[in-house]
Amino acid sequence: MTGALLLVVVGGYGDAASFLLVHCFSGHVTGNTVLAAIALTSGGATRELLLAIFCFLGATAFAQRLRSSTDRPLGSNGFRYVLIAEIILLILSPYILGGQHRALFIAAMCLAFGLQNGVLSKADGIGLHSTYLTGTLTHLLSLLVQQVAAGAAATKFETRTLLFVWFAFVAGALCGGLMISHTGPKGIWGMPLLLIVVLAMSFFVPAAGSYNTE
Repeated sequence: MTGALLLVVVGGYGDAASFLLVHCFSGHVTGNTVLAAIALTSGGATRELLLAIFCFLGATAFAQRLRSSTDRPLGSNGFRYVLIAEIILLILSPYILGGQHRALFIAAMCLAFGLQNGVLSKADGIGLHSTYLTGTLTHLLSLLVQQVAAGAAATKFETRTLLFVWFAFVAGALCGGLMISHTGPKGIWGMPLLLIVVLAMSFFVPAAGSYNTE
């Protein structure tokens, strides 16, 4: 779960960074869809926002093909391949933006986070999204209002974990906002450092085939 929480931190970091730098979100489509709709009604440009949406969704679909079927996928080769691709894209992103290739920067960021979103949807049996909060918070609220006596311990564990996910995403967004505000596009490089830690941790997670049950 530690690796998953670090990915959530990266997700919040990336959304804050991309919004500050290019005024679009790299980790989900809801905000970009709303911004595109506003642009359409006000005569603004929608090309970059639509590019962000399609890159994110396309990368998510691709990563889902590599995703492990187990509830603990962090030890799978597919997960590592995706993480390496994401690290490369994020390392290159500041150079792309520095070269005044704004559309390519948006594509690189959204591809990176689409890959992250697609490769992981569950950790320790708990469903979560590492690049946006809407689904996680909706699920958390449903747990908080449940009044089922059976399985109360499991529900408490899941509720506590989802609260950690919430705090991790907010912490990541705060870090991203501070780094970009103080260092500009190079602040993006904080994310590859975190991802390298997750990549290293993945080698200590047993492969999917070694798990019989959760």
